[in-house]
Amino acid sequence: MYRAGYNDHGDSPAALLTPKGRNNLRFRALLPLIDKPGLSVLDYGCGLGYLFDYLQEQGASVHYTGMDILPEFIDVCRQKHGDKAEFQLIEAEQSLTRRFDLVFASGVFNIRSHADERLSSAYARVRLKNLFDAADVALVCDFLSPYVDFKQGDSQHFGTGFIAKFCAKELSRRFVIRHDLLPYEYTLIAWRDDQIRRPDNFFEVDA
Repeated sequence: MYRAGYNDHGDSPAALLTPKGRNNLRFRALLPLIDKPGLSVLDYGCGLGYLFDYLQEQGASVHYTGMDILPEFIDVCRQKHGDKAEFQLIEAEQSLTRRFDLVFASGVFNIRSHADERLSSAYARVRLKNLFDAADVALVCDFLSPYVDFKQGDSQHFGTGFIAKFCAKELSRRFVIRHDLLPYEYTLIAWRDDQIRRPDNFFEVDA
């Protein structure tokens, strides 16, 4: 689907199956976390590198790495940005071995990876665990909301309760679900540091 979109529209948000402007609203969730220069950011499923463009526009000083499974996207990103950022071609099942301060995944799980819904959900959970394991500070990931007017045939909508339960059990008990950026999508922010100060029972980082 993404290859067909790129063949039809070229270097355009339409190639990523998103209208113009929606990507920037997704990216906004990352900005509060970039509170100091020099942080490393992984853009998993980087598409055409629009997050890197956005971060530059916002004046953020980060070490950016973009990864995608589509060779055409990686080629375009390398041509546009040269050595200003790193872009890497990966396989869909490839586990991450490098670590980053922040891991961002935009639209990665919005289309089913398998025809069988259970297999697609299982794949997403495995990938989310691997992405979180690669994040030293936080994982930021968006999902299609279940609170929509209609669902397309290949789309994948995870309930907010499902994601919250999965996050608390498998990733981190310190997380936020933002449903205020886009009406039909929501963003999970899961922090690595979820240590609890006892007996006060609040997160150690907020002390």
